[in-house]
Amino acid sequence: MIIIIGILGYSLYRSGISSFIGDRSHPQSVANLSTTDPIQISFWTPFSGGDISFMNELVQRYNQENTDHIVVTMKNNKSDDYYTKLSTAIVTEEAPDVAIIHASMFAQYIPADFIQNVNTVASQAGVNWQDFNPSILARTMMQTNHYAIPLDTHFSVLYYNKKWLAKAGLYRDGQVQIQPGEKGFVDFLQTLQKHIPQDVAPLAVPNVRIDSLWLWWSLYAQIEGGGQLYTADGQRAAVDMPAAKRSLELVTSLYEQQLIPPNINDASNEFAQGKAAMLFLGVWSIGSFEKVPDLDFGVMPFPQIYDHAGSWGDAHTLAFPTHHEQDPEKVLAAVKFAHWLAKHGAVWGEAGHVPAVQSEALSQAYLSLPLRKEYVDEANHVEYFPSNPKQIMISDALINELEKIWYGKQSVDQMLDHLEPLINQILKE
Repeated sequence: MIIIIGILGYSLYRSGISSFIGDRSHPQSVANLSTTDPIQISFWTPFSGGDISFMNELVQRYNQENTDHIVVTMKNNKSDDYYTKLSTAIVTEEAPDVAIIHASMFAQYIPADFIQNVNTVASQAGVNWQDFNPSILARTMMQTNHYAIPLDTHFSVLYYNKKWLAKAGLYRDGQVQIQPGEKGFVDFLQTLQKHIPQDVAPLAVPNVRIDSLWLWWSLYAQIEGGGQLYTADGQRAAVDMPAAKRSLELVTSLYEQQLIPPNINDASNEFAQGKAAMLFLGVWSIGSFEKVPDLDFGVMPFPQIYDHAGSWGDAHTLAFPTHHEQDPEKVLAAVKFAHWLAKHGAVWGEAGHVPAVQSEALSQAYLSLPLRKEYVDEANHVEYFPSNPKQIMISDALINELEKIWYGKQSVDQMLDHLEPLINQILKE
């Protein structure tokens, strides 16, 4: 599920590739599909694990049920180079008709004219934007223009092993016993640490990769005034240093006390094997954990530790790559297919994601799935990274900086002292 995102889309934009593609952001108006021959739609995804099985099921069902003479062929790609392949395909006129694109990529893809404005064609396809969760929908828009059909939101939660929490006296009557605030969170993990075997992690988070950045960002964004990296125009760094310091010191203390043990590589596997009492990870792993024999686990939203609830997250969207010569019938067919997927979000939600269509997220089909009621409301408290064309590069830099702290190569103050200059340097590149 974790995607190592390439930056080809942005670099192509910087080199002027968007002018080569031309202005293709407004596909022409079309009537209903009229041809009797099936319209072939290509669909790209970057999924892995349980996600791909649920998407396969939906695509097969669509091909069997739709009456618009549309046939969808899905290609699943490796997640680690998905965006490099997709960006290249757009430039070389080999892009699919519809593609899964994370909302976090829009800051690169919209200015580069890599995806289409679908305001007009979405209306013709019967899309009602009021059906979607407003906070998810907002991440797919620029001003009043829509660039995708939102599919879901996904965010980090806390998984817990009921056996280990009960052993520590922290799980009673079906409830996790945790007190609010920094002290409550740390006391909870310290109590776990005292009562579980030494080879079991109180909290599992890899100290490499992006997971620890998600943890720090969740805490930083919970503090009033936090959750920002840039000025309003996105041209310069603007970090709330007191909020960044407070939240970063908390995460650092968890590593120093080995409440998050060092050198965890595969945190999901540790939890699945009963080697972690708690796991900080996205909702997308629920479907996989449900299949693990004898794993008695629960899920809770990431706690509100500071001023308001919030946890890092992103959104899967169904976007429509641009082509030099757009086929209006294919564009309409692609939007109809994407709309159908979104309106069957309860099936997709079996993988753990929260459907973007509000009626699907509140449906009995979705809420009757195990554990979904525990976190569905957190879709309104997702803390996305800022929308900036350089955010992916800056996230990579932040991961490196955090790893230096976890490995004792620098202090919190040292990182914060050069954080804004580092961000400004990347913004100028």
